[in-house]
Amino acid sequence: MRSRMIAIAVGFLCAAWQPQVIPIAGCICIALLTLVYAFYGGSSYKPFFIYCCAAFLYASCWGHWQLSHKLPDQLLRSDWVVSGKLVGLPNVEEGVIRFNLDVKSMELLRLSANSQISIQKANAITDLNVRLLKLAWYKPTKDLIPGQYIKLIVRLKPPHSLVNPSGFDYERWLLTHKIDATGYVREFLGSEGYIDQGVTSLRYAINKLIESRYEEPRDRALVQALVTGYKDNLSQDDWDKLRESGTVHLAVISGLHIGFIALVGWWLGRILSAFTPRLYYLPYLLSVILAGLYMQIAGGEVPTQRAFIMVLVFMLSGLLKWYIDIWQRWWLALVCVLIFSPLAVLEMGFWLSFSAVALLIWFGQQPLRWYSIIKIQFLLLIGMLPFYLYFFSGVSLVAPLVNIIAIPLVSFLIVIIAANLIFSGFSIPLLSEFESVLVDLFWTLVDMSADQAWAYLAIDNPSLEAIVFAAIGVIILIMPSGLVPKYLAFFCFLPLLSHEPFIDSVDEKKTVDDKSFSAIVFDIGQGLSVLIEVGDYRVLYDTGAAYPSGLSAFERAVLPYFKQERIKQLDYMVLSHNDNDHVGGFAKIKQWVDIKTIYSSFHPTHQKIRTCKEGVRWRIKGVDFEFLSGSKGRNDNDRSCVLLVSNGDCSLLLPGDIGKAVESKMVLKHKRLKIDQPLTWLVASHHGSRTSSSDTFLAATLPKHVIFSAGYGNAFNHPHPEVVRRAKSYAAHTYTTALDGAVLLKSEAGQACSTTTMRKDEKRFWR
Repeated sequence: MRSRMIAIAVGFLCAAWQPQVIPIAGCICIALLTLVYAFYGGSSYKPFFIYCCAAFLYASCWGHWQLSHKLPDQLLRSDWVVSGKLVGLPNVEEGVIRFNLDVKSMELLRLSANSQISIQKANAITDLNVRLLKLAWYKPTKDLIPGQYIKLIVRLKPPHSLVNPSGFDYERWLLTHKIDATGYVREFLGSEGYIDQGVTSLRYAINKLIESRYEEPRDRALVQALVTGYKDNLSQDDWDKLRESGTVHLAVISGLHIGFIALVGWWLGRILSAFTPRLYYLPYLLSVILAGLYMQIAGGEVPTQRAFIMVLVFMLSGLLKWYIDIWQRWWLALVCVLIFSPLAVLEMGFWLSFSAVALLIWFGQQPLRWYSIIKIQFLLLIGMLPFYLYFFSGVSLVAPLVNIIAIPLVSFLIVIIAANLIFSGFSIPLLSEFESVLVDLFWTLVDMSADQAWAYLAIDNPSLEAIVFAAIGVIILIMPSGLVPKYLAFFCFLPLLSHEPFIDSVDEKKTVDDKSFSAIVFDIGQGLSVLIEVGDYRVLYDTGAAYPSGLSAFERAVLPYFKQERIKQLDYMVLSHNDNDHVGGFAKIKQWVDIKTIYSSFHPTHQKIRTCKEGVRWRIKGVDFEFLSGSKGRNDNDRSCVLLVSNGDCSLLLPGDIGKAVESKMVLKHKRLKIDQPLTWLVASHHGSRTSSSDTFLAATLPKHVIFSAGYGNAFNHPHPEVVRRAKSYAAHTYTTALDGAVLLKSEAGQACSTTTMRKDEKRFWR
């Protein structure tokens, strides 16, 4: 049975990594061939192969079903009259409400001018079956109540995400959560008086009750996170403290919380069944009921569903007296989770939760002593170390000691909160003071632990090789004594201490001036950010936008790559001009990296500032950097720093947002822009606006590749179709970050200049 479960897991994993979902006709062919092999094939691996194919086909069909509900691409930026029910708890921020809407009816209102589709074609789409919308309402005029039926005019676009090296796959997240379109509210048309009094309304009422009882924001946020799974009120500082103290898992409802509630139900059932022996099933029944109820109140998110399925499998196997060992139950739970959510195999939480449970099973089978609780905490820290290093690049050293106190504290706190909520329903504040004391005690424990200098060990993005060796060391440590000498684990952990790659992929024959450079045009939305790397030297051109929420495009699109590559210093920073979509993230960058030299066409408050001017140039390892224009012009756009990067073989031009007038002046002034050597890469000025990329400029530079850095479905219609056609008329290959993801440019000595895109290089069926 175990081998079959493994085969099913392998099938799901293969399906999740498909670049495109195999067509239905292909699924039918595979199914028929599998049936033929099942009846006539002869091999000891036949069961494994059959179960693997069955899982692959199931996951592929699931993928087809989910994708069939997505808003079609041709309906990008379309306006709709939508009515539906508000589901989940809305996220209320200053000036914006974000919420999910369960669609009951949709009527196409009109399409914006840049949608490239006629009303007649849109109306011809009769099989539209959008289920759930993720919407934002800016400057809302009224409060929204979960369970409320509302009618809106909304502008929608298909699910889409930024695609960058090491970035978060938001598009996969949307697919997993069955969100078929995103957009924003243009007009509120009204609401019905009837409110669906379901679980969501109960969660909303509980949240409001908690808000009325707590004045301290972090206390209120913790209780809401523990009860209803609403985590938006926890600040970034709170998350940092929880991470450093190793208690994040306690503030996020997961297997531990669901498992504890199931345990409470089990013992409650045991007590009741003691009086009525015929009701032997009460422990199993109450365990599942209480765990399921808690899952629903917590929002029924994927992690809580995963934990509930694990509880359900373990309890049913006991109730139905399936004679399978605990490891087979573990595998069965894993398969059930994948059946409900096939893409869970790619999620961090999936690996963390099932690995932690596996370690607990492994340690629980060993002889227990009075000190086993302490020992298990340290063994869990060791056993989960490779996952912590891979996902978080660090580990909390105080976690084992803190969790010995924090786990029973939070478990007890959940019971007290539940009892107090029941009493509050009858206006009896019996346990309120006690609950507040426990909440304060938890935060005190977290603060004291996180404030220790040695609390958290951060390892600058260890290489995959170092993590693999660390995993081998962990296996040696947790194996029974006598099989392998424990001291060998010490040597397996040594690669983690090195900041250099364990396997050096750099060609030792390269000289200091090998003239190689690479660049990344990040998929940063409506804005621009380009990183040029010459060995260890790095130049960042622009930062992307800052958002009203306080976050920035830099944090979403660029910072994950900086963390992955351990970039803590920039040799040069170029701020092309004073527009938010180009330099809005500058304040955030200063928090993460040290900047040696800054060039700008304006004068931000910074001591290392220099003015970019025509003729300013420098050379790094055989690669030339030169400003062809900057700091002069009628407006901010025309004053953009225009940077040329060249090594004699390949060249990259970054013109900021200059217009046609500045382009013409540059052509007249700089002979090198004549056809002497065609430009390899041109990042189109002003995101492909009609005011730039003139015929004169393109004829002078003859770029082989033109890259448009623009947001998906942006309101400016960038890049303009006329500009794209103009670039193609000069035989240029065109790329748009919104459609192609980050564009990776590479020039190595003696090799051709290469151009790849993230969406093509890492193609997945959901994007």
